[in-house]
Amino acid sequence: SFNRPNLYYEVRPKTKNVDGDIIRFIKQHSGKSGIVYCLSRKRVEELAQVLQVNNIKAIPYHAGLDAKTRALNQDMFLMEEADVVVATIAFGMGIDKPDVRYVIHHDIPKSIESYYQETGRAGRDGGEGHCLAFYSYKDIEKLEKFMSGKPVAEQEIGHALLQEVVAYAETSVSRRKFILHYFGEDFDNETGEGGDMDDNVRHPKKQHEAMDDVSLVLEVVEATNEKYKAKDLVHVLVGKTNAMIKSHKTDDQAFFGKGDYKDNKHWMA
Repeated sequence: SFNRPNLYYEVRPKTKNVDGDIIRFIKQHSGKSGIVYCLSRKRVEELAQVLQVNNIKAIPYHAGLDAKTRALNQDMFLMEEADVVVATIAFGMGIDKPDVRYVIHHDIPKSIESYYQETGRAGRDGGEGHCLAFYSYKDIEKLEKFMSGKPVAEQEIGHALLQEVVAYAETSVSRRKFILHYFGEDFDNETGEGGDMDDNVRHPKKQHEAMDDVSLVLEVVEATNEKYKAKDLVHVLVGKTNAMIKSHKTDDQAFFGKGDYKDNKHWMA
């Protein structure tokens, strides 16, 4: 089974103060070993420095460091001279540290597979591991932009994988159930092992009266013949124009701006 019952899954919205959120989380788990994953080497270096300044024993790890530094930093983490390793996905292959207590994703990963593999480095000793991901749709847009130079087939696969990550981050059902379903396994929250180890199960989201919103979105999708990406659809809903919307004369339609009673963020969700 793909189920790791001792891992607790949580997703939080990523704000401008994500560094502060990470520092707070690490200080609440002080003296414990953890990994923080970032997508870029530059961000790894910056965040490791921010943590050090805040008296956290953190070290950077990415493929841009020379082999000697990488080996040294890895050993410091294994020997517990450092509590936290801030890393790109280059870290963790073949690392066996059983008592990693948390894995934080500063940036949402590119696929559920990556997420499962990276979070799986927590709690290998059977003790509880906390898997915290910070999510903002901006990160998804960055990843999509990053893919736009690749061959079409690769882009399509990448896009489909990303949509699964978005669905995971935005779901209101059990995250464990979501992950296991992705890997083709059924999971029952009531009877399954680790059924309550998840933010959505412990703190259920309030179900909004969202039916009106949903029907408005569907109306716009249908009226525009499904030609817009999510971001452009949101523009249409809140009444913002751009070149594409103008070229299709969508801004002349009766439904243009019909959703301006809510902000972009609401519609993006």
